[in-house]
Amino acid sequence: MSKSSADPLKIVAGGFSSAGIKEQNQDAFAVKVTKGIELETKGHVAVIADGVSSANYAAQASQMSVCHFIEEYLATPNSWSVSKSASKIIAALNSWLYSRTQTCTSNQQEQQWFSTFSAIILKGTQAKLFHIGDCQIVKINNDGYQVLTKQHSTPSGILNRALGAANHVKVDFATTEIENDDIFFLSCDGVYDFIHKKEVKKIITQSDSLEAASQQICKSAQANGSPDNLTCLLIRIENAPDMSFNQLIAQRQQQVIPPALPVGAVLDNFEILDIKQQTARSHVYLAQDKTQDRSVIIKVPSLNFSQDQQYISAFIKEGWIGEKFNQPNLMKIFQRDLNSKFLYHVCEKIDGVPLETWMKNNPSPSLDQVKLILKQMIGALRSLQRMDIVHCDLKPDNFLIDTNNTLTLIDYGSCKIGCFEENPADRPLGTLTYSAPEVLSGANATHKSDLFSTAIITYQMLCGHLPFKTLSSIADIPKSSQQWHYRPLNTFRQDLPQHIDATLKEALSPDPNKRTPSFSQMFEGFKHKPNEGFNAPQKQPLITRDPTLFWQGISASLAIALLFSLIM
Repeated sequence: MSKSSADPLKIVAGGFSSAGIKEQNQDAFAVKVTKGIELETKGHVAVIADGVSSANYAAQASQMSVCHFIEEYLATPNSWSVSKSASKIIAALNSWLYSRTQTCTSNQQEQQWFSTFSAIILKGTQAKLFHIGDCQIVKINNDGYQVLTKQHSTPSGILNRALGAANHVKVDFATTEIENDDIFFLSCDGVYDFIHKKEVKKIITQSDSLEAASQQICKSAQANGSPDNLTCLLIRIENAPDMSFNQLIAQRQQQVIPPALPVGAVLDNFEILDIKQQTARSHVYLAQDKTQDRSVIIKVPSLNFSQDQQYISAFIKEGWIGEKFNQPNLMKIFQRDLNSKFLYHVCEKIDGVPLETWMKNNPSPSLDQVKLILKQMIGALRSLQRMDIVHCDLKPDNFLIDTNNTLTLIDYGSCKIGCFEENPADRPLGTLTYSAPEVLSGANATHKSDLFSTAIITYQMLCGHLPFKTLSSIADIPKSSQQWHYRPLNTFRQDLPQHIDATLKEALSPDPNKRTPSFSQMFEGFKHKPNEGFNAPQKQPLITRDPTLFWQGISASLAIALLFSLIM
């Protein structure tokens, strides 16, 4: 059967482990081959661990490290990136192993749960490596024999980094691209120190299976004088997919975009009651769900984008995100029959108007009103943050607000999801006026860039203006952070306390390193400072309030002076 980049990532693996000439085998290894959604969001996982021989619980530590990592890694939220999931599990695992040192055996000996640890996670077209200690991961292919890890030991061979040996452990992280027929060779020092790379490649080539090859490699290492436990794991890439779009998206791309629907039409189990919006990008309908007997919103991508893979990918990911949340300030997108031949979202019906409209209707809202809205906005964004999702396009039109001032975020089309780890070049810029400077300069969007956008919206709610000049095109983007000129809030509204302006100014720092570090700290700044009055500060000079008007006035004065001198 020919290999196809449209098929999911496929691997075969085989391993072997023995005590060698020792009485006890303190090594451990495991491989988890995943499929379906788990493959798309988590990937295949392989781990090898070598219990530190001087520790009295070495074997238990290596077994715990291997089994616990795989089990807990696969249990992390599907939206988390590989690096975030693995890092958190390794940190928790290390803390638990280290805590065992506080427990004594029946002989009053300190328990030492020390182990080396090397994991490889194969997802999409990449292998991600997490390494602690002196096991080794090698990639073997037409380019040769590439050692991807380094030994954490002294020149004399004494191990200086291991799981459980300290309260915190430094983890080496690396990424390598994978292609068909690549082989990954994971082994402990009792193997790789006692066999030449040419012999390894020869054994792999001549063996009937990877398991047989692993066993023969270990036998050869022992024959070459290895005094240690023997563990070897081989993984071959049978099919490396083209992951410009992951398999989850590829499956849904097979669905058909429905044509424009008239009132009364039926789409699967949904009867169209009203046409709410029809734009060049999407069609939005009020519909009746016949199976659940409820009113819903149907969102359908425009046929204009049927060949635009980037747009369709964003639309599908929007549905994927909306299905994950049950938070009052995030629009819910209901799960539906994936066997439907049509591509669309079924969203909860939300009454309200765009936040942009609310601003026009409330040009000078009270500080308490804005704080209530901001609290809900931050609640929604922190829910996304916990799932490793950055919104990337926060703006007033992406929020609805009802008559009770209940706010709902309704658009996830531009979100960056950690587990998909897209190339920034593959994502469109958000709305220029609300985007953070570092994003406009080509850097990755982060939760700090979402915080910047949130601060702009908050500033606009308070005074009806923007804190910086409007960016109408890419040509308007300032070339450096020094060219972003913040306009103090009292330029437009002088009845607000100074600490509000100070809070927004910090949240709107063009330099993300100087920006407020978290949403909670930004909201904390909105609380009234007991020692600070609500008196308006001194009126700002015209050059600060309106630089354009100031320089126009200077130019007019100079023109009059020049004309007068010519007449005289």
